[in-house]
Amino acid sequence: MNTLEKDKKDKAFYKRMMALSVPITIQFLLTSFLSMVDSLMVGQLGEVSIASVGVANKITIILILITQGFASGAGIFAAQYWGRKDKVGISKILIITTTIISGFTIVATFFVVGFANQLIYLFSPDQAVVGLGSSYIKIIAISYFFTGITIILTVILRSMGEVKLPMYFSVFAILLNTLLNYLFIFGNGGFPEMGIEGAAIATVIARTIHCVLMVLLIRQFNLFSAFRLIDMKEVFESGLVKSYFVISVPSILNHIFWTLGETSYFWVFARMGTNELAAATLIDPLIFLFMAVFIGLGDAASVMIGNSIGSERFKETYQYGKKFLLITFGLSIVASAGVLLVAPLFVSFYNVSSIVSEYAISILYVYAVILPFKMLNQVNNIGILRAGGDTKFVMYLDLIGVWLVGLPLALIGAYAGFPIYVVFGLANIQEVVRILFGLKRTLSRKWMNVVVEEESKCNVS
Repeated sequence: MNTLEKDKKDKAFYKRMMALSVPITIQFLLTSFLSMVDSLMVGQLGEVSIASVGVANKITIILILITQGFASGAGIFAAQYWGRKDKVGISKILIITTTIISGFTIVATFFVVGFANQLIYLFSPDQAVVGLGSSYIKIIAISYFFTGITIILTVILRSMGEVKLPMYFSVFAILLNTLLNYLFIFGNGGFPEMGIEGAAIATVIARTIHCVLMVLLIRQFNLFSAFRLIDMKEVFESGLVKSYFVISVPSILNHIFWTLGETSYFWVFARMGTNELAAATLIDPLIFLFMAVFIGLGDAASVMIGNSIGSERFKETYQYGKKFLLITFGLSIVASAGVLLVAPLFVSFYNVSSIVSEYAISILYVYAVILPFKMLNQVNNIGILRAGGDTKFVMYLDLIGVWLVGLPLALIGAYAGFPIYVVFGLANIQEVVRILFGLKRTLSRKWMNVVVEEESKCNVS
């Protein structure tokens, strides 16, 4: 390849990468920023409210991440189908995944409502935390179904390269949530003051409206019109269901056990005390703010690599992977410096005791050190390896990292009486271990797998 052709291909790569990653990054930046605002609003209610919402949200995040496990499997198929211009194949995988996610979220809602007190108590024996947390999560549980549908529709559209309109709808929902929080938490605008229950009601309303908007959006891409070409009975009796589970089950199990592992870290922090729990909880919005760029990069990598594999351009796929990793490494160094600079200012906005403030700043300093390893894992495992259908390897890598490295070290640190920031650092040593094995796998090229077959002759229009 001559220099001119190489420059042309590089420009095309960066243009597509930016077109995909920038809207996703903006979406997550705004999500993180407004989540920070929400957190600051709740933070004005004190440490117990922060801890209560933190525990309830951790339980909700577990369920959302499992739902994302179902959706991520669909995303692998959808990206490769889109690379083959097969709209009917995308419609079939949408039907299968929506059915599964609907059933899961409905069961999860009834389970959480029925066992709210027991679930909160698993994390904190503090009765004040249990009382507030259970009342909050019973309301939030109403949103699970709508959140699940939003997730699968977002993943399908993203796999097709459509990221701008979902971004606009997401931003609208977040702004609505923030406005409703302002009205409901503190009783502004003539509404009654409802505290954290008001925050829960605001979230349910915003997520429901977001779901409706996404359903209306996907109708514009004529996926529903392809349903007329599909025999629904045939879909669930076809080999596609088996293929979906072969690829998706490792991803789903990965999400489940990874989430349980991460939740176990949170459980360790919670058992160290309410101050430690509050410190570990209030840093989340800032962490997500700095993760936004890498979530955007990972999603862009997933779409571009999935489309490339679907059209069987394997040399291009490998080059894409290497480029994404180099970009991730450079940006992660900048992000680490950013965390170090803003940590004290960020924590100063919270109405918390000096000990909680000290703990939170120290945790953020530790996070800045492990951030490059964490972000490389984010892009490599989710954006590259999983997009290539290498879901089993990613599952084994994450299980070993979390359960055999991170959690044992965190338990040892907590048992030894180390401060919260030391325990946090020990828990995240697994990020270093995972990236060493993950990079080796990427360089081996063994992860590039075509997972789809041609479902129809229906071209994308």
